[in-house]
Amino acid sequence: MKVEYKYNEQFLVLKETPNGDDFEFTLTFVDNKWKKKIEEIREYFDTNNILTDIHFYIHPNNRFQIIVRKDFYNEFIIQLFKQQIVEEIKWV
Repeated sequence: MKVEYKYNEQFLVLKETPNGDDFEFTLTFVDNKWKKKIEEIREYFDTNNILTDIHFYIHPNNRFQIIVRKDFYNEFIIQLFKQQIVEEIKWV
């Protein structure tokens, strides 16, 4: 089942691209107030014992690169929604 999501393009540029069996997300925010929300998502995934579920890379200028394993894709999108980075999720 495919997932569609919406976000506010005034404060975020979000790019999603396939990366082998994984998905690569690049999130670029207009300011750094969202860094805490990304850290909360990272903490959520750090609580499980799976080391390869998700990888976070922090870049300058409020840009985050996140590699998500295919079987954690939906859970990652839900966490974006929970942190109000994504405003709407729809399974199609």
